[in-house]
Amino acid sequence: MASSGTETLVRTIFDQWRETNVSTMGKDDAWEVFVSWLLLKEYNVTLDDVQDGVVDGGNDAGIDSVYTLLEDTLLQHDSDIVEKNDVAKEYREGLNLELHIVQAKNRNAFSQNEVTKLQSILPQALDLSQELSELKREIREETRERLEIFRQTLTNLLTRRPNLSIKVWFASRGLTDNINPNVTDRAKRLRRNLEEVLPNARVNVEFTGAGELWKTYDSRSPDTLDLHCDEIMTSGESYVALAPLENYISLICEPGSDFSVRRHLFDANVRDHQGNVAVNKEIMSTLEDQSSPEFWWMNNGVTILCDEAHSVGKRFALKNIQIVNGLQTSYTIASWFKKINELDGDSQPLQEARNRKILVRIIVADNDIVRDRIIRATNRQTPVADASLRATDRIQRQIERYFESNDLFYDRRKGYYRNLGKDPGKIISISYLGQAMYAIAYGKPEVARGKPNSLLAEEARYKQAFDPGAGLQIFYWVAQVLRSADAHLQSVSQARYPERRYLAPFVAYAAVTKELGYASNHWNKLSNLVESGRKFSGDEIEEAARLVKDSLDRFTEVNSTTAADATKRQAFTQHLAEDLTK
Repeated sequence: MASSGTETLVRTIFDQWRETNVSTMGKDDAWEVFVSWLLLKEYNVTLDDVQDGVVDGGNDAGIDSVYTLLEDTLLQHDSDIVEKNDVAKEYREGLNLELHIVQAKNRNAFSQNEVTKLQSILPQALDLSQELSELKREIREETRERLEIFRQTLTNLLTRRPNLSIKVWFASRGLTDNINPNVTDRAKRLRRNLEEVLPNARVNVEFTGAGELWKTYDSRSPDTLDLHCDEIMTSGESYVALAPLENYISLICEPGSDFSVRRHLFDANVRDHQGNVAVNKEIMSTLEDQSSPEFWWMNNGVTILCDEAHSVGKRFALKNIQIVNGLQTSYTIASWFKKINELDGDSQPLQEARNRKILVRIIVADNDIVRDRIIRATNRQTPVADASLRATDRIQRQIERYFESNDLFYDRRKGYYRNLGKDPGKIISISYLGQAMYAIAYGKPEVARGKPNSLLAEEARYKQAFDPGAGLQIFYWVAQVLRSADAHLQSVSQARYPERRYLAPFVAYAAVTKELGYASNHWNKLSNLVESGRKFSGDEIEEAARLVKDSLDRFTEVNSTTAADATKRQAFTQHLAEDLTK
């Protein structure tokens, strides 16, 4: 079975991570470190800490890694609370004590045998009524030493009534949607057995597959940022406020920087800063005009989504924010502050800018579906291409990551990589990739040519073009093939052919159809070509272009039409397919 896009992405990320961090380590061993590093990501542990907890080997009781944390701090065997039982009295009651048990297998499935192995021994190992040394035949010393950290800490803290949490992780490269029910049933038994020996503990037994690992890898540690406002109106967990520009700049710019915008706060935007376009000129003009009306009268303001919003007086503490509407305004304000800050001996414009206000909408929305609806709604208020409104979809983020790992830049947020100074020849837009999928994978170059942007506006076509079931390699491969056709048609040898701008989808389609011996109607027909890494030479692309030109000339002559019109019609695609396969 072909790997899913998520599985492929995680495998690619892991290979790169291994090469960067533990290049001399075998793949299976590196996978254990990689998974544990991800699962402990929120605790900010070092790679050395993670490696110290790996205990995989003979007689490991099915445990690959063990970690004990007290109040989010990783404990070692020589920590005071482990070695000295009398230090417990210095600790307050109700501390959070966590035990993380990780089983990480570098394969694409979850095994019942592995769960059974852990279930047969872990409850005994955590039973404080028996000595761990009694299990020395079943559990080797290194594993027992790591488990003893937890046992001894719990014993010493019993009188302080700690909040106890046991987390058992079963991780693989597979998908959690495909787990055999027998495996999940065995995991439920393990949880019940652990609850019996530690009745006061919160016990979680979780399966972590490619999807969960990707989500953890892609997540950013939640930031909590402050915003001080002048006026606030409240409705449930949402707020409308007026914030001085000075305070807003402090929110969106890196501290101590030269008004450098924190780019990650705008990750959920459907497009990046558009530079000196008309709307940004108008914003700048309003800022520069000292006699203009209140800034917030003239500007739509910004929309901030966050997981939590706590207010004390008129000061907000906002957790994990995304500014989903107002990127152009934000960047222009930052440019204005930088500009007036550089004025020598003239602080009046800066002070006036600081006192101006911006309208801010703060919405607490930690549900991904709700967030997505808000992003689409707020961005519908200004002209945004339909393709750009797809920018925050999960598959788009995965494609971006995969392309970047292969030296292409997927411009899901319009203008992002241009603003970073990336080679324009390596930037692929959402619309371009949609064209490539329709022309090459689904055998519909006339759709790719005739509706290069609007084909993504229809939900059914979008879901077909960006089917999450397609491997990420397929998206990458079709983009490369279409790029090859484009490059050839733009070369000197083809410069005199006036219809060249229409033909790239058809030339790519022709090259692939000739190779297959038939026209593809689904991405799965490309699997062998993609897996073999098939590339088309310049001569092959040139031959495909010649065949398309000859076929188009015959079709236009017979049907008394133009090349521009013919390349929009399914009839020409069928005519071309017949010429290519006869």
